[in-house]
Amino acid sequence: MVKYKYMDSKQQPDVDDQPVAYDAEGRPLYHQPEPSPPIAPPKKKKNDIWSPELQKKHDESVKHYPNIQFAPTEYVVIDVQRTIFGLVLIWLAAIAAFVAILLFAAVMISITSIDPFTMFMIVATLGVICLVGGAIAQYVFRQNRFIITNERALTWIQNSPFSYHAQSVELEHVEDCSFRQNGPLQVMLNFGTIRLSTIGDEHTYLFTFVARPVEQFKIINKVVQIVDEDQTTKYRF
Repeated sequence: MVKYKYMDSKQQPDVDDQPVAYDAEGRPLYHQPEPSPPIAPPKKKKNDIWSPELQKKHDESVKHYPNIQFAPTEYVVIDVQRTIFGLVLIWLAAIAAFVAILLFAAVMISITSIDPFTMFMIVATLGVICLVGGAIAQYVFRQNRFIITNERALTWIQNSPFSYHAQSVELEHVEDCSFRQNGPLQVMLNFGTIRLSTIGDEHTYLFTFVARPVEQFKIINKVVQIVDEDQTTKYRF
């Protein structure tokens, strides 16, 4: 709607300020333009607040994790650490198996007439198998990784020497984040399992033998919550 204004008789109009109409009493009416809407300040781009400190974190992540292809503003927030007790349990199982072999050999020698040298060779062979089995289990254990960046969760899971898979999910798709400790052993030795599930339980990410699960879970959960609230994680860690 066009607005008009009256001009006081004492007020001199500008050269370009000519009346556009007259009212019923013959007074001139002048056009009053609509005020321009306020101009909103430009939004800051992410790169505008990308500090040298965060750039350093990105560069260090690229250097220390060459197998990960990072986005220009992505860096590692936490590389989830596994407890040493996972390896301890592996070697305790290998030792227990070897002890069982020794006991079996002693019983066989006492109740049969088997040649001691033959029994020694059998025990030695089984002992080597236990040693190799423990080394393989240790290798498999160490190949499992769980890394949280300020944008993604990445996992590398190896269940056997011939079973390996990697997963990556944007944190904005993570619906639930939790941890658990089952039994007195996990509570006393302070390790547990961290679980991430995506929207609709399409994918579930489990990482076992996590050291200090409460402490590491708090960091992961904080990142997930910030992303869930549509806040920028890049400038908070």
